[in-house]
Amino acid sequence: MDTPTTRVSILEVSAELYADLGYSAVSMRDIAKKVGVTPANLYHHFKGKDDLIREALAHVFAEKTAPIAALLNEKHDEAERLGIFIAYFVKLLAEDRVFFRLLVRELVDGDENRLGYLARSVLERPFRLISSLAGPGQSEDQQFLATVSIVSLVLGHALLAPLLPHLPGGRPDHSDASVVIGHVTAALSRAFHSNGNDK
Repeated sequence: MDTPTTRVSILEVSAELYADLGYSAVSMRDIAKKVGVTPANLYHHFKGKDDLIREALAHVFAEKTAPIAALLNEKHDEAERLGIFIAYFVKLLAEDRVFFRLLVRELVDGDENRLGYLARSVLERPFRLISSLAGPGQSEDQQFLATVSIVSLVLGHALLAPLLPHLPGGRPDHSDASVVIGHVTAALSRAFHSNGNDK
């Protein structure tokens, strides 16, 4: 079993194990056993564990962020395109356990070199696309910070979802994708509309 699909299988199995158990709890031997290859075969494809972690993350993040370009290239105005991105990102975080957990692990425990690699090789393009929606006509710094705010607002809802029913006024449906999409879209629309009027 030594084909291009072997490499993809290794990346997908390792991503799932890392998402569920963490990097330190998963050995190369664990991954080889689950994929059905020898540890030597694993090292044929990857130099070592650090290399495999980096490539597994890049594989998952590239696969899940690739549709953003197609979605945002459709002929809509900025507000509609922003709503399309928010809907996609909310659903991705809610429905893709592996992507969500790996993203959170990297934000909490990712090392500087790996984060830099992921930013340059995978995340730069979707970030620029989202940035183009973040208050057109603003300075580069304002667009950067607006993009961070958009991503953070959606990610914050996903992170807090298990806690929401336990907070005063919180209800389980506050975590529903449709509720989050509607709320975030409306909040950002108000913010951008207000900024436009302040100019």
